[in-house]
Amino acid sequence: MANNLVVCGGTFDHFHKGHEEFLSYALSIGEKIIIGLTSDKYVRNLKLLTSLKLRGASKIQNSKLIEGYGIRKNRLEEFLSRKKVQDKTTVLKIDDLFGPTLSKNLLIDAIIISEESKKGADIINQKRKDLGLAPLKILIFPSVKAEDGKFISSTRIRDGEINREGRLYIKPLWLKKNLILPEDLRGELKKPFGKIVEKVEQNDNASYIIAVGDETSRKFNSNSINQNISVIDFKVARREIFSSFSDLGFPKDEIVITANNPAGHLTHDLFSKVLKIIKSDFDKRIILKITGEEDLVVLPLILAVPLNTVIYYGQPNMGLVEILISEDIKEKAYNLVSKFRPIETHTRGY
Repeated sequence: MANNLVVCGGTFDHFHKGHEEFLSYALSIGEKIIIGLTSDKYVRNLKLLTSLKLRGASKIQNSKLIEGYGIRKNRLEEFLSRKKVQDKTTVLKIDDLFGPTLSKNLLIDAIIISEESKKGADIINQKRKDLGLAPLKILIFPSVKAEDGKFISSTRIRDGEINREGRLYIKPLWLKKNLILPEDLRGELKKPFGKIVEKVEQNDNASYIIAVGDETSRKFNSNSINQNISVIDFKVARREIFSSFSDLGFPKDEIVITANNPAGHLTHDLFSKVLKIIKSDFDKRIILKITGEEDLVVLPLILAVPLNTVIYYGQPNMGLVEILISEDIKEKAYNLVSKFRPIETHTRGY
């Protein structure tokens, strides 16, 4: 039986499949729906503090990537327009947990929440009781799962793990089998993935700064760019030029992780090591030392890193390429790597 008036709320950041199904459920049980959309002030006061308290300081940068109220509202209203339900929905800006739920002028029948929001609904009902209002019926909508069986969330999207449909950017197969570059893709990979830049400055707003290549890393070190991750193989133009980290200007206090990756390949070892680096809370700068060649390492990096990461690499005869990681860039890299051919690891001895 439909409820006359129901309320629900959220940040609806990086509007995704889970949001769509949550709202579709609300629309199926309410004749009228009030949707509370958190203000930027609410996001600053709650999301950042929650991120610091529950997930550690390393996740504060992720919360800074939450979209502004205007963008979130536009995406929400675009969805409601596609569903043709503007006449039964009202979007309200909310600056706190309660929003319209404490109004004595609204005869609200139920509140719809996600599984992780039960505590908030209980607080609302306790406050309503204190004000002499009847408690709201609490309807829990189960969170939608991504490809890996974990929940789809805006945090995971900002972290660069999944897209808005819940598809993983790094296929499980790529962590098990090595991939070889098809000949018909070589021309495509000679095109810059980002823009050519002449100068690099320290970017304190980036999630990570990554230098790929020995010359790029050496120049960054000499200019005190303080990149978080450096990828090297001691080679320039496939000729072994360097023999030590000190040759590249590293001060010897970095964490060094090695990965095997022959020329023209993307190995499961490389994917695993890149993920290890991104998922670990290292308090020092990282060197990813490639045994083989680092020419293709940009691709797994793009797929693994959070949004708003900046990757730099040298493009032969062009200069330094700067890639600001976005969802579109991740999709481009995903589509390219999906065209690589899986091979049995034992056939090449690694």
